[in-house]
Amino acid sequence: MNLFADNALNSFLQMGTEDGQMRLDGQRMILFYASAFTEYRRGLIDLCGAKAARSLITQVAYSEGIKGAELLRKLHHSDETDSYNYQLSALIHQLAGYASLEFKHINIDVQRGIFEVDLNLIASVEAEAHIAAYGLSSESVCWLLMGYLSGYSSAFMSRMVVFREPQCSASGCATCLMSGRLAHHWNEAERLDAMASGPLISQLSLGQAGESVTAGANEIVGVSSAFHSVLYLVDKVAPTKSTVLLHGETGVGKEVIARLVHRRSERSAQAFIAVNCAAIPASLIESELFGVERGAYSGATHSRPGRFERAEGGTLFLDEIGTLDFASQGKLLRVLQEGELERIGDQRTRKVNVRVIAATNADLRHEVREGRFREDLFFRLTTFPIRVPPLRERRADVPLLVDFFFRRFCKVHAKQPSGFTQDAVAVLLQHSYPGNVRQLEHMIERAVILADQDHPIDSFHLYAFEDERQAKVGADDTANNVPDAMPTSLLAQMPAAVLAPQSLSLPSQYKQDEERRGNLGELSSLLRLAREQGMSLQDVERAALRVAVDDAKGNISQAARSLGLTRRQLAYKLQQASLTEID
Repeated sequence: MNLFADNALNSFLQMGTEDGQMRLDGQRMILFYASAFTEYRRGLIDLCGAKAARSLITQVAYSEGIKGAELLRKLHHSDETDSYNYQLSALIHQLAGYASLEFKHINIDVQRGIFEVDLNLIASVEAEAHIAAYGLSSESVCWLLMGYLSGYSSAFMSRMVVFREPQCSASGCATCLMSGRLAHHWNEAERLDAMASGPLISQLSLGQAGESVTAGANEIVGVSSAFHSVLYLVDKVAPTKSTVLLHGETGVGKEVIARLVHRRSERSAQAFIAVNCAAIPASLIESELFGVERGAYSGATHSRPGRFERAEGGTLFLDEIGTLDFASQGKLLRVLQEGELERIGDQRTRKVNVRVIAATNADLRHEVREGRFREDLFFRLTTFPIRVPPLRERRADVPLLVDFFFRRFCKVHAKQPSGFTQDAVAVLLQHSYPGNVRQLEHMIERAVILADQDHPIDSFHLYAFEDERQAKVGADDTANNVPDAMPTSLLAQMPAAVLAPQSLSLPSQYKQDEERRGNLGELSSLLRLAREQGMSLQDVERAALRVAVDDAKGNISQAARSLGLTRRQLAYKLQQASLTEID
């Protein structure tokens, strides 16, 4: 098998552009002398220490592995095995000059959840760099390649994959040996040894905790740089007494971060009380937060402490803080400033020792300008703000989250789908996730419920509802019923780009995009002509299929890519349209 015969990756590489930049699939690249890499690596180790350097290099490489998988997915052959397509990873390593990959054993089946890879790294640049700087090592040193392979493989499988290096040429072995398995196949010691990298350890070690039915809101999963920026801020503020404001979109996990701040603080042994301010009626919010004395109003037959008193010595998490009315905002400000409150109907002042963590998905600065939020409270809350990034800015975390939720819900619902199809993996990696981590969690839970026992999760299990499907990045399926042929005279007037099925959906963004508006005008004219000739939408789609296959000279995989479909989807449409004779 010669993976490099057609040099397919070269089509994504742009060299010597007018601006002097080299790009791979649109991403800017740089050439780096191996000697410079050696000095850079040595400087990092000398400055930070070997453990911290390994952590940083592995995490960055893991994220790059995710990106590499997204690129190489475009080179996959749908009529080839998963093992064959996986070996395309060697293209990136060869192009970048990291090492030459020699596969010794490979057994991959995405649908059945099987991943077994053993490979040799020939002429590893990391091993050579380490020997040049420090001589022989007693431990494996190919951290970048280990992280990259783990990230690439996790994205390929949409399951957490961990590589370890039992042999390294920097330790005197003939070659470097890398072994990759699904994370749960390694025992805990091997898993941590493979990815011993500070913060990354704590995330990967959640694999065991994730198998508990009760695992959930307390678990933190991620390796992306955006994720670790949040963890850095959490580690800084957690030991202090500072008020914290978490801001971010709905579903990003603000309460999870709040619980993490609490667990890493000196208050961890005390109560953590969470309140969704938006879920409590305005007439009750004061009594819920600050308590009520007997007889304060009709129905108050006994005194009751509020959430602040119940959180004494611990942490009070106020979600949707922007929905509080002005009266409640004033009382909250007093608690934050003076550490005291009064129950409704009580004249006695009570001291409270509570740390407040607030959260919002609103722009509080805008609310202040509009007069809906107190400026003095805003400044009190923003002593230490933390922005929790949306999932679209944490793409490298998607495979870990998928694996985490998959194993959790298999346990919860006592079901065991075998894995994910390649179509499902593509959906998970390309989805826009407007609902963020919460949406991904719900998608995986639904898919586990819908999928049959010992059968893989497919793409239709993931977007079982229309809103999920619309949020998916990329082309969606069009109608299953494919029509009869279109007159050749009309086909000649229609460019291939206009004939693509996704163009027929007339998306709303055309109204805001001048270039697409022009395409829409052209398409509208052609569709009017088709209608005048008595043709239906089904006729147009059938013509699109025929033209795409003809332009690809009968290559179904190439035709599918031009239409934004998978080979399997196009083959199905051709069969339904009785066009199998052109396959």
